[in-house]
Amino acid sequence: MEEHSKDPSRLNSLLKELKELNKEGAFIGYGNPDSDILIVGQECAYEEDSKEHKKFYKPNYYQWASSFNGHGFNFSHGEPEPLYTFENNAFHPIFPFFLQDNTIRRKKGSNTSSTYYYYQMFIDKLRAEIMGVEYTKSKYVTFFRDCFITELNDVCMRNHKDAAQKNKIIKDRIRERFDWMRRTSFYDHFKVVLLACGPYAGAIRKDPLLRKELFGDAKIVYCGQLSQWRKKELEGDENKIKEIAEIKPRIHSIEENLQFINGILQCNN
Repeated sequence: MEEHSKDPSRLNSLLKELKELNKEGAFIGYGNPDSDILIVGQECAYEEDSKEHKKFYKPNYYQWASSFNGHGFNFSHGEPEPLYTFENNAFHPIFPFFLQDNTIRRKKGSNTSSTYYYYQMFIDKLRAEIMGVEYTKSKYVTFFRDCFITELNDVCMRNHKDAAQKNKIIKDRIRERFDWMRRTSFYDHFKVVLLACGPYAGAIRKDPLLRKELFGDAKIVYCGQLSQWRKKELEGDENKIKEIAEIKPRIHSIEENLQFINGILQCNN
C-alpha cells in the first residue's frame, strides 16, 4: 500500500482546507489520490440517511482523516458485522469495496454496481489502448487503483426521477460544491478529468474560467454517463479511449493488480 501513501500532502492539504471552510461534511471521493484520472459522477445513489449513506458516504471526510493515523487502515465500520472487509474489517476510501467481482449486481452479493462495472470497463479498455495489448476484462473491481472518483451533486438520490422535485436544492448544492472545490487545492492536479455527470456538467462546459479554477490544465472529457457509452465512443469515430490514451495517464497492469490483491489477502491470513 506504500504507493498510495508516498505523497499524501495534497489530500492532507485538502482536509485542512475543508476544516478551515467548515466543510468537514463534504464528500471528497474514493480511490487513489495520486492517480492521473479523476471521474466526476452525478451523485451518490444511496437514499439520504440510509444505513449505506451513513456508513460509506456521509463520513467520507473522517474516513480520509483517520486513514493517515497509524498504519493508515484504521477506519472501522463501527458495527459488529461490516458489509465489506479490508485489512481486519477496516474500511479505507483508497480501495473501499475490496474484492468485488467484476459483474453487475443483480442481488446482494460480492459483485458490483452497474456504475462501477462501467468504470472498470473504461479502465480495462484504456489499459489495453495505452499498453498496446488485447482488451481483457478484469476479474475484480480494481479501478480505484488507477483513478479517483467523486460526485458533483451532494444531494443523494437512488432514482433520478426525484431530480425534478429537488431541482433547486441540487442547483444550490452544486454551486456550494463549486465554491469549495475552487477554494481548495486537490482537484486541479489530475491529468484527465472525465465529467460523467450528465447535464450537471453544463455550467463547466460553458464557463472556461470555472473549468480552469476547478481542474487546472487537465484534459476535460465530457462523457455523459459511462454506462451509456456505445461502440462509437469505445472504438469508432468518437473514440474517447484513444483520445484519453494520448495523455498517457498511469495505469496498473492486470498482473500488478492481482499481485496487489494477493498481497492484501496474504496479510490477512
